[in-house]
Amino acid sequence: MIKVLLSGAAGRMGRAITALASQTLDIEIVHKVDIAQGFENIDEIERKDVDAVIDFSSRSGFEKALLWAVKHQVPLIVGTTGLTDEDFAGIELASHEIPVLQASNMSRGINIMFEILKYAAKFTHDADIEIIEMHHNQKKDAPSGTALEMGKIISEVQSERNLSRCDGRSGMVGARKSSEIGYHSVRCGDVPGDHTVIFGFAGERIEISHKAGSRDILAGGALSAVRFIVGKKPGRYSMKDVISAEENM
Repeated sequence: MIKVLLSGAAGRMGRAITALASQTLDIEIVHKVDIAQGFENIDEIERKDVDAVIDFSSRSGFEKALLWAVKHQVPLIVGTTGLTDEDFAGIELASHEIPVLQASNMSRGINIMFEILKYAAKFTHDADIEIIEMHHNQKKDAPSGTALEMGKIISEVQSERNLSRCDGRSGMVGARKSSEIGYHSVRCGDVPGDHTVIFGFAGERIEISHKAGSRDILAGGALSAVRFIVGKKPGRYSMKDVISAEENM
């Protein structure tokens, strides 16, 4: 049985992970951490019964989870979005001591889409690129971490374009620049997450989309990540590693 400390247990993803874990035979959520009333304080938890940490919280919650995982030498899975360059530097430093898996999105489909975008970006160096993402009305960060990851993937493949980020458009902004990626965020209802990347040309366009019908696909990815990371050596890991390992089983 893999015993997990869940940071951000009161949130939407935390509740989804808890519910799905309760249906498994090999994973148990032994500590539920959150700032909300009725949950544990991570500073008061000892290592003795924890095999891995899953963090789907906030920036401050992530910082505490990272420090706790390093202090107790426990593998860490990070699904929290809205992190800064400083936070990512902290993850990199931590990976020298413990195994860390950080992902902007833990669904299988999104991570397959990441690979598709790498391929598509090789043939679209003259395209106008726009990314549209939709999430529930309580999401605090925008654009989503997944949308930003998509833009990063395309920018790395098309490095010669020096693509810059443009968050939405309003007013007399002038003609669109060829060296930008447009990001557009929609917040409504209880949408778990929809993402579309548009490659636009004169007379035609390519749209690549992923739509999440339930948070269970994200929670399932997090639990798959737990199974993968326990027992691994210190280092940085990704959902691509998890998917590849599952395919080779």
